[in-house]
Amino acid sequence: MQRLFIILFLAVSGQIFGQGEAAFFTAFKNNDIPVIENYLEQQLDFCLFENQQFLSNKEVSAQLKKFLSSNKVVAVEVLHKGTSKNGNAQYKVAKLITANDTYRLFVFSSGAINAKSIKELRIDKF
Repeated sequence: MQRLFIILFLAVSGQIFGQGEAAFFTAFKNNDIPVIENYLEQQLDFCLFENQQFLSNKEVSAQLKKFLSSNKVVAVEVLHKGTSKNGNAQYKVAKLITANDTYRLFVFSSGAINAKSIKELRIDKF
């Protein structure tokens, strides 16, 4: 019985974490800055084309809004992901396809991608 409970818990928690990740990348596709901001920690590393800065989530949101308004996202495709051995950190590498060009989106989070978990966000040419 205890094993069944553990298996059910892991299955449900995996789906919940997956929903957070999917919602985050869907927000990029839909240019939904308030939803994206919900996933960002108060302060985070943000890099847009080699310009790396440590910014507040509000400042990152403003820069993302500017970037996404001039680069309409057509698709977001997660290419690679990984988790630290102890599960305290995750990263995702995605292809951000816009009407103008294709970019690499790197996301580093404390644990699974969910509210206030993203510590680093990078956007580079693909």
